Amino acid sequence: MKRLRSVGGVSLLAALVGASSCSSSGTVDEATTAVVVTQIGFGARTGESVEGVEVAVGLDLDGRVSDNSDVLGCRKNDFVAPDGRAGVDNQFTFLYETVAEVFQDGVVEGIIQNSINEGRLLLIYQLSEVDDLRNDDLVEVAIYLGEGRPDLNANNRIVAHQTFDRRLDAQVTTVRGRIVEGVLETDAFDTEMPMAFFNVFFDLQLTNARIRGEIHEDGTMSGILAGAVDQEQVYEIGRMADAAQELQITPTLQMLLPRWADLLPGEDGRCTHLSAALTFESVPAFVFADVAP
Repeated sequence: MKRLRSVGGVSLLAALVGASSCSSSGTVDEATTAVVVTQIGFGARTGESVEGVEVAVGLDLDGRVSDNSDVLGCRKNDFVAPDGRAGVDNQFTFLYETVAEVFQDGVVEGIIQNSINEGRLLLIYQLSEVDDLRNDDLVEVAIYLGEGRPDLNANNRIVAHQTFDRRLDAQVTTVRGRIVEGVLETDAFDTEMPMAFFNVFFDLQLTNARIRGEIHEDGTMSGILAGAVDQEQVYEIGRMADAAQELQITPTLQMLLPRWADLLPGEDGRCTHLSAALTFESVPAFVFADVAP
């Protein structure tokens, strides 16, 4: 593992922060930009509703606006996003709310934050083929894990503009996307990332995942990483938690998860996956060219 360095790397962060390589219109030449995720949370219901539809953070993963009469939507009511986007899929919010009632407030998020701050979960989004940071109909996004012990600021978050290695034993996922009015949206992809839930660590596997991130003028990006989580993976996580603590979670999961599954129906018509949404905050970062994906 190389020691973190503050200069060098493959990312042309000047394209994001408005240095000399960026014109007044926001266009760049063959730009490659990268951000490292500094905070991860769980998309959840807001407690509000719009015309009788509950508001929740998430993305439309199946291209449908479903209600409890839609068989292809597994008879689950979709949500509406805080900004008014319809068809939001995020049944994982019910599991998260159930867990939050069991564990002390902030425990789940605290474990994830510690993983980020200690360098065990350095999730990096790297954009290439960028012509314009406001509107570009075709960009390439690489999603992978970085390696190193990051420096933190007074708010216990990763400091911007640090340089990381790519973790060579981790998966690199590349997907096409587009930028519309400063918002990045990707096509669907499959990925995995280290995560903590039920007080256990595991590699979260997301199917048909998508990213929606707002690119800010200072080079930071905030948004949502959403995808489908296999029920069987959640059961396995529950069994690991049961073995590590006195509280038995699996019986509750077996009762509740079938009620919430809303994606990827099997041959019997029953949905096998649960829609989930993770929120993220990120800051500009560099990645060493000798280990770039």
